[in-house]
Amino acid sequence: MLDMMENAKNAIEAYNDALKASSANIANMNVTGYKKVDVSFQSIFEKVLNQGTAANNETGGTNPTQFGQGMAVSGVSIDFSSGEFIEGNSLNLAISGQGLFIVSANGGSSFAYTRAGNFEIDAAGNLSSNGMQVYGFNSSGALVPIAGLPSGNQSDYKWNSDGTLTYTPDSTATTPTYINTGYTIALTYFVNPNGLAQGQGTSFLETPASGSPATPQTTGGAVGAIKPGQLEQSNVFYLGETIDALELQRAMSGNLTVIKMASDMISQFINRLS
Repeated sequence: MLDMMENAKNAIEAYNDALKASSANIANMNVTGYKKVDVSFQSIFEKVLNQGTAANNETGGTNPTQFGQGMAVSGVSIDFSSGEFIEGNSLNLAISGQGLFIVSANGGSSFAYTRAGNFEIDAAGNLSSNGMQVYGFNSSGALVPIAGLPSGNQSDYKWNSDGTLTYTPDSTATTPTYINTGYTIALTYFVNPNGLAQGQGTSFLETPASGSPATPQTTGGAVGAIKPGQLEQSNVFYLGETIDALELQRAMSGNLTVIKMASDMISQFINRLS
């Protein structure tokens, strides 16, 4: 009975963790650049009483005697499949491929990586993504924060297909003239992006599992192409996520029933002894 209760308890804990991840996915289904979390399970603590016997000329063999296994969470990973691309404003940018934007919340002391191209310009003229500075290449080819932009109006800027950021002094003109700001967006990628850890906002952090990022580069090649004026939506599929959550709830309910059955049987046994 205690084994039954222990197996059910472990299962409920694992399914509860998976339900937390599913809930977080649904909560972020409309967040630009969000990547859903996947939870996988594994069997543990196998109960094999004997390995069975082989048949011979006189007797038949016997199969192993075993009573199944418990279960637990085996891993939690980030699903880096692409989300849907939608139209944004002229300062927005999306990536078609495995590339990531490079951002920093501490002036470059450490870096994070994101697919969220819903860029803004702060009061100091810095290009930012969810409050973090966006990095690019200057005219000398150095990796630097994109800063000192001349206008805080998003409509004054647009990206070119080669990743250069341009600016117009008068976006209301019939045919605006755009000037190169001297910055080109910087992109990188990871061999194992599923090994990245969630960071601030929709950014991701390097881990031993992800390995180090590739050398920053402009658009093209391994990082993929950019899509000026577009945004990448969350890759959460609401209907599928809801069905998965319902299945997890059913599994938890089933294991709660097992615990109640075992508890009732123990109570009946104790009552007969008294």
